[in-house]
Amino acid sequence: MSVRKLLAYAAIYILWGGSFLAIREIVVATPPFFAAGFRFLLAGLLLILYSYIRGGVELNLRKLGSVTALGFLMFTCLYAMLFWAEVRLPSGIAAVVSAMIPIWIFVGEVVILRTQRATVVSVAGILLGFGGVAILALHSGNSQGTAEFLPTLATIAGTVCWSAGTLWSRKLSLPRPQTANAGWQMAIGGFLLLVLSGVAGEYHRLPAASATWNATVILSMAYLIFAASVLTFTSYVWLIAHEPAGKVASYAYVNPLIALILGVVFAGERLNASQLLGAALVIAGVFATLTGKQTQPVHAKKVTV
Repeated sequence: MSVRKLLAYAAIYILWGGSFLAIREIVVATPPFFAAGFRFLLAGLLLILYSYIRGGVELNLRKLGSVTALGFLMFTCLYAMLFWAEVRLPSGIAAVVSAMIPIWIFVGEVVILRTQRATVVSVAGILLGFGGVAILALHSGNSQGTAEFLPTLATIAGTVCWSAGTLWSRKLSLPRPQTANAGWQMAIGGFLLLVLSGVAGEYHRLPAASATWNATVILSMAYLIFAASVLTFTSYVWLIAHEPAGKVASYAYVNPLIALILGVVFAGERLNASQLLGAALVIAGVFATLTGKQTQPVHAKKVTV
């Protein structure tokens, strides 16, 4: 494997895995909707600028409407819920629940799009994933051991929104290249998050929040914008073009492991036995689902007249 591929895999494994801890550090001091909006508006504008500098951007009113819808569904909805949930949830738990996205997508492909067929392995993966999330939802807690059922459900709802947007995007006309597509989705989603922040009254809390901003918060935001959004996404797009999709999708079960380790080492997060069991089931479920999906593609159906 070339050095470039190794660095690209390191980006989607480690940098994306580390984003959950960075979010946790930020929302301790900054209103969650504002933090998410600031991250994606700036990251999106940087990707748009990069795309136009490279040239070849394809955008019209129809495509702009598509990215607006996807930006709302995939960035505003998912990250409003994730940032809000991480005010109360350990970053490792949030990462594990977020890993359900490939399972939701596969369920949609089987039930709605009918572009995949369920196999024994994939069904086992789905059941493991759902079982693990159920355990986490029942046993998620903060540092005082208080149940945090609602934030876990909010994170699950966010993953459903992202998965629905991913499936819907296959039917839409979107801007090219992919960096422009992602940039517009991020920028629009980020703008709408800032609108939500205003509606929620977060701007009144910003002066007080700024007094608690320190080097950790500022570096965490810079990490989310440049490392976890711009650099990692461009690495992901490049890998998709040069590596098997199934291999690239392995980030889905590596990210939670990275997030759990970083949460324990750097944030002192501790998981009880039930949470560890739930996390293990989700990661095993994602692995099984992706493996089943890779090995059992749907073949074209014969049409009889």
